[in-house]
Amino acid sequence: MTLEKHVVDTLKEWQIKIGNFDSGIRLYYPKLSLCRHLHLDSDIDNKLLARYIENYFADNVKYLGDIRVCVLQEKFCILVDKEGCKYVEKKVPEPEFLANFLEVLKTQKMSAILEYFEEYARRRGTRVCVNKEESGLETVLYFEDENIEPYIYCIDQNEFGITYHRFTQDDYIDLQSMT
Repeated sequence: MTLEKHVVDTLKEWQIKIGNFDSGIRLYYPKLSLCRHLHLDSDIDNKLLARYIENYFADNVKYLGDIRVCVLQEKFCILVDKEGCKYVEKKVPEPEFLANFLEVLKTQKMSAILEYFEEYARRRGTRVCVNKEESGLETVLYFEDENIEPYIYCIDQNEFGITYHRFTQDDYIDLQSMT
């Protein structure tokens, strides 16, 4: 997955969840994830990586406007200005799967969420992969055919309700290796 796709997908996700932005948005990435998206060695100097990211957007993703990058130890903040957010709002269609998933999530019923994943997979000719985390509280859902939906959804159910986090496969593997 390209960094452009991940940034645009994340912007669209936030717009669907909380609405449009009157100002820019900050997206935070671990260094390893950025290097993977950009096919760079993870030993690259942080300041050089920040400049590389800014140049990547300036050269390849002009429609997102002026992108600024800040380095915060091993994390990077990508600031997308309000023009870039407005472009995504107006020009990038809502992903069918995500928009419908967020509606089902409002039911706060795990059975409805599982049913939605299964039904979506059937209509697309793929299967849902379901993993239960060792803690027993988190359910990991993704599609066998990642072309249908490239993200892994970690669904957590606790006394506060049902929440989710969405990861690329590689970022999810990185996260698992840290625990």
